[in-house]
Amino acid sequence: MTCFAAGPEWFRAETTLGAVTMRTQGSRDTPAKCVALSIYEHVLHAVNAETLMREAVRCDERFLFIRDRAIDLSEFASVNVFGAGKASAAMARTLETILGSRIAGGVVVTKYGHAEPTERIRVLEAGHPVPDAQSLAAGQAIAQAASALGEHDLALVLLSGGASALVELPVGGVTLNDLQKTTDALLRCGATIDELNAVRAAISRIKAGGLARLLAPARVVCLVLSDVLGNPLHVIGSGPCWISVEGVLDPWSVVRRYGLENDIPSSVRRCLVSTESRASRLPGDLRVEHEIIGDIHTATEAAARAAVKARHRPFVVTASMRGEAREIGRLLGGVAHDLPTGYESSGVDVLVFAGETTVTVRGDGRGGRCQELACAAATIVQGVPDVALLAAGTDGTDGPTDAAGALVDGNTLRQTREAGLSVEDALARNDCYPLLDAVNGLVRTGPTGSNVGDVVLIVHASAR
Repeated sequence: MTCFAAGPEWFRAETTLGAVTMRTQGSRDTPAKCVALSIYEHVLHAVNAETLMREAVRCDERFLFIRDRAIDLSEFASVNVFGAGKASAAMARTLETILGSRIAGGVVVTKYGHAEPTERIRVLEAGHPVPDAQSLAAGQAIAQAASALGEHDLALVLLSGGASALVELPVGGVTLNDLQKTTDALLRCGATIDELNAVRAAISRIKAGGLARLLAPARVVCLVLSDVLGNPLHVIGSGPCWISVEGVLDPWSVVRRYGLENDIPSSVRRCLVSTESRASRLPGDLRVEHEIIGDIHTATEAAARAAVKARHRPFVVTASMRGEAREIGRLLGGVAHDLPTGYESSGVDVLVFAGETTVTVRGDGRGGRCQELACAAATIVQGVPDVALLAAGTDGTDGPTDAAGALVDGNTLRQTREAGLSVEDALARNDCYPLLDAVNGLVRTGPTGSNVGDVVLIVHASAR
């Protein structure tokens, strides 16, 4: 990580991590901002799909080892790879370097711009967070490839956050437009990922164990990079390989909770209230082995290690951060405001939070949950010296923007006012992106090859 002044009022920080180049601009070359960026860099390295795959997967001439599980490859006629998610292409590329010519083929689908070069596994791109025509095409491609497998084949499924929108096979009567309207309505009302995926699963032939059924009778092993708190397998990617109804939310109750009964298409309403559709998802005799190779705790542990290495004293407050982004932002802004004095006796100068907040869309602006959180925090931490707050996703994207998140400090609010902008107005219109861009407060990474959730770092660091 290199932080350097490029003028009296701003700085740029750059670092390179494999294919990831991170750039941000902000007010002056502050030690607190440099520390926050450096910790974030280490987090991205720790949760990168290549890093995690190489830690979890290895093979020799005969066996494939996934953690403590040994799979005798001589028992299978072929090994095929399937998957979906923002990190699935990076996972597939790494798996090719591990298994090489043992891989016969397969299909994975990722978000536009997140593809990786592969030789044996076909990589497709599709829409996120709202599915598009390519999401349906990807579902058809996976279904077609899966239909060729038999009981003597091995299917490795690479699953990461974002899979729910990226690959789809809707149930009969549900169109792409129906899917888009339903997804958009749930996203705009602030539904949690658990709630969103419960509805998605009920109108899909690939979710809620659907992919496992398509792959049967092959042996299926699913490697999971989790972006959901608690790692519930029926929620991550809407559980394409999870054959169970235990813990699954009732989708119609989700729609009623947000008053969306009249906002979703009639075809979706009929499916959600149908007891027959839910009965068809009851467990059969299929069994799929799952292995979590990384999650939000991987990120928080990496943040703590990086802070210690930089001679700071960190404290991981929670890996279960959730709630409305602006409300959490104001709360964490208060924590940042008090950090220089409130933790003085303990010596703690880096606080780590992680999880996933939500945004209830009220306006038509641009932004994301991390940007809203940071903007709200800036209104509270104003004027406090030597403190910075970084809020960013581990996937390199925050909402429908090119930013991973934002970096603010005690000067940010003053800068917005000097630029003739209002944080309060930006929050009211869900339009934090242009405001943060104007004061050089955005963090941009590009695709990171990962997705385990969001991190928030609050750092107190003064020049020594």
